[in-house]
Amino acid sequence: MPNSAFAWLVRSMMWMAATGLLVLLLISGVTTPVDNAIYDLHARIWRYTPDDDVVIIAIDAKSLDAVGRFPWPRSVYAQVIDRLTADGVRGIGMDVTMSTPESDNPHNDQLLADAMRRNGKVVMPVFAEAVALGGALQEALPVPPIAQNVAALGQVDVAKDSDEIVRGAYLKAGLGSAYWPSLALALQQLDHTAPTALPGLRDPLDNDASPYLWMRDNYVLLRYAGGDGTFGRLSFTDVLNGNVPASLLKGRWVLIGATAEGLGDILQTPDSPMPGVEYQANVLESLHRGLLVTPLNFIAQLVVASVALVIPLLLYGLPGLRRNWQLLLLSALVALTVCVVLLRVFYLWWPPTTCLSIIGIAFLAWSVFIRGPSRAV
Repeated sequence: MPNSAFAWLVRSMMWMAATGLLVLLLISGVTTPVDNAIYDLHARIWRYTPDDDVVIIAIDAKSLDAVGRFPWPRSVYAQVIDRLTADGVRGIGMDVTMSTPESDNPHNDQLLADAMRRNGKVVMPVFAEAVALGGALQEALPVPPIAQNVAALGQVDVAKDSDEIVRGAYLKAGLGSAYWPSLALALQQLDHTAPTALPGLRDPLDNDASPYLWMRDNYVLLRYAGGDGTFGRLSFTDVLNGNVPASLLKGRWVLIGATAEGLGDILQTPDSPMPGVEYQANVLESLHRGLLVTPLNFIAQLVVASVALVIPLLLYGLPGLRRNWQLLLLSALVALTVCVVLLRVFYLWWPPTTCLSIIGIAFLAWSVFIRGPSRAV
């Protein structure tokens, strides 16, 4: 067999072996921590300046001093919602749970419900919780008066990775089936500006789930605008007391949530910790501006990586690429370029570490088992 034909046979066998190893590594997820670190590094420098479409009304330390200890009477929220209605806000997302009646004054629940009805654009959160330790999950909705008068409900599930860092969001989630839109998506649906085809990685098991399992779908990675405090904030008590000009609120989405220390969830993002309401602001802004990143599914990752693995085999032996380290460097650069182009141009995330690992292993094998014996001959 001619040397050239033998070389192509060896290259083809190496590509098939590399593809087989690629499948095993993708299934195992062993390179996921490195891929996450690469995405985190990119996220820190791939920021953007948010528009004025989203404003946070913060339950901050100043508001706690003025209104009193948390939780507050729901009549306080009713007053704020009426002020926001008068100021002509675009929609209101409440990142505050109200799944049990107010114990001191149940009539306040109806006062808040009436204010929400008058506004007509308020979204309240729904989430899953176990009533008893180790018991089955149940969906926690607002109390009936509020649930009956709210414009929409949106799930506030937080997409934490195994390292507790929040890199993305689920646009759909629910018990047994992912039918609840996220809080941000529900606000956009009220405004009739939500995309008809949702981005995100789909869950192929969504329709075959147990009715007792919390299901998630349309997973997207976030392009965070920045760290804590990036989005505009107004103190709750300033809005309550009418100290905020209507021009700062008119035509904007408003998110009400806790930012004071000790209240609400503090989420760890790739950049810095931030309160849950700022996380919701990032989801809403990214969804509105089309900045959400869709991770490639298993098949797509396999196809992109398999094509990338062909490149070093085709380039091997070309003039100027006689040294292994030159080809290794070029192949790694090509793989990283593909990753960045897919992310920056097409808003698709292809984790490159598995491909880079196999390129390194392949060149080591080529040097030891192919070039080494040929040199000896």
